[in-house]
Amino acid sequence: MTESELILYKDFAVDLSLKAGELLMDNFEKMHRLEWKLRTNFKTEVDDLSDNLIREAIIKRFPSHNILSEENIDRDMGSKLNWVVDPLDGTLLYTSGINDHFSVCLSLAEGLNPVLGVIYAPKRNDLYVAFAKGGASKNNEPIQVAQNIDLNRTLMGIDFGKLNRTGDIKYLERLLSPDGITCNFSSGCASVPLALTAEGKMHAYMATSLEPWDMAAAVVIIREAGGIVTNLRNEQWTISDESILASNPILHNNLVQFLGI
Repeated sequence: MTESELILYKDFAVDLSLKAGELLMDNFEKMHRLEWKLRTNFKTEVDDLSDNLIREAIIKRFPSHNILSEENIDRDMGSKLNWVVDPLDGTLLYTSGINDHFSVCLSLAEGLNPVLGVIYAPKRNDLYVAFAKGGASKNNEPIQVAQNIDLNRTLMGIDFGKLNRTGDIKYLERLLSPDGITCNFSSGCASVPLALTAEGKMHAYMATSLEPWDMAAAVVIIREAGGIVTNLRNEQWTISDESILASNPILHNNLVQFLGI
């Protein structure tokens, strides 16, 4: 994919993310009934409104592209280009007002490899953007991952996902041992802590069981901010992976060794 094509897709994704974020804020702090799909999986009508806005725009502009979305069935057009969409990451936080960790996530993957990522956290008014070999930015300013390499001085985001949540326990026991990390943080939203890792406010992030739309956009942003992103087999992350480990290259290697990955 050429740089000019990536810039075209980036401009489209940024504009669409801002529109979806505006929709979220127009409906923020209104009564929203949670529709429970599983004990740990739910949505509101705003999830669907945002998804419809995004989906219709992609189909209109790029009718031959595939779409993978949390709130709708996959659209398989046989293309090598896959839009990976989370129209509202952090639904429970959005409806409860516990914190401002919710966002719109858009990524474009070429095959299984994400090459473009946009995360817009509208309550924070933070827009993260990156594409392959184009660098990463927050609100149009360059960002980079933290340079901390001391595992004992590490602030680490850890999320548990919706399914198979006990998979984190063996890693948590090690990470929270006396020779482990300083602090773990879990907000119930993967995209914002991942974005905070990209800009260096968190030192690392790990999860064992997430879905591609939770991670794909952030993967590009972290890589373009100088980080390393793998699954928990220490293989390069792709949209087929459920697990993720992200940090700067040295701390990532230290975590791999410490966790026995």
